[in-house]
Amino acid sequence: MPQTACPACGSAEYAVFSSRGRNRVVTCRGCGLYHTNPVPARGELQARVEESDFYTGDQLRKVPFFRRRAEALFDRVEPRVGGRRVLDVGCAIGTELVVARERGWAGTGIELSQASVRIARGEGLDVRDVPLEASGFAAASFDLVTLNHVLEHIAHVQPFLAEVRRVLSPDGLLFVAVPNVHAWQFFLRGENYAWTFQDDHFLHFTPGTLRRLLVRHGFLPLATETSRWRDFHQPLPERSLPFRVVNRVVERLGMGIEIFCLARPA
Repeated sequence: MPQTACPACGSAEYAVFSSRGRNRVVTCRGCGLYHTNPVPARGELQARVEESDFYTGDQLRKVPFFRRRAEALFDRVEPRVGGRRVLDVGCAIGTELVVARERGWAGTGIELSQASVRIARGEGLDVRDVPLEASGFAAASFDLVTLNHVLEHIAHVQPFLAEVRRVLSPDGLLFVAVPNVHAWQFFLRGENYAWTFQDDHFLHFTPGTLRRLLVRHGFLPLATETSRWRDFHQPLPERSLPFRVVNRVVERLGMGIEIFCLARPA
């Protein structure tokens, strides 16, 4: 497996953070990005995803949660884009694409897990089961590209983000959601913080390193925030007042378990 320079800043200088599990995770001395180094070969990575049904089951259990997320996203972006063509990369069972269709969007998905592809296509969705770089989309094909918990799985990020930028309209939007490596639990658990340090995660972001990566690869971040102090799935207003107060404080401190970032081509 080849050694790699930092995908966020290009530095070859790093400190080893952890060798727990299958991957060796390092911290870039230039910008602080946590990333797997060395990285697995592309063929090995694709085979792992195609054969997995782990995320399929997770999506099926949480359909109402993912529907609410999709509705909130479209509420946010619809006033800001001129067209209604969306590409959901890593679309899983296609919940976001179902919501897009209900709102009048033309939706396309990319998904490699064959278990998820079968469910999404059963809903009549246009889902391609090849990597984005092999999809053959025309330039500027989409007004919105979404990467929901996808970017942390991309070991070879430069060609991937180059293709995202190519297929995105010049006035389109990119939405990224990833785990936050500097969520509050990280400072208690370190390398044992399993929300981010999983064997199929190769990039581990803070809000700052995510912005740096996007800028380096041709995007201008517009808004970055963190979400949720715990991995809960019911609507926040249904939780107790103390729970909501803690959630608000943690999010404002940038220590929620997820990072959401909205960006446009630079």
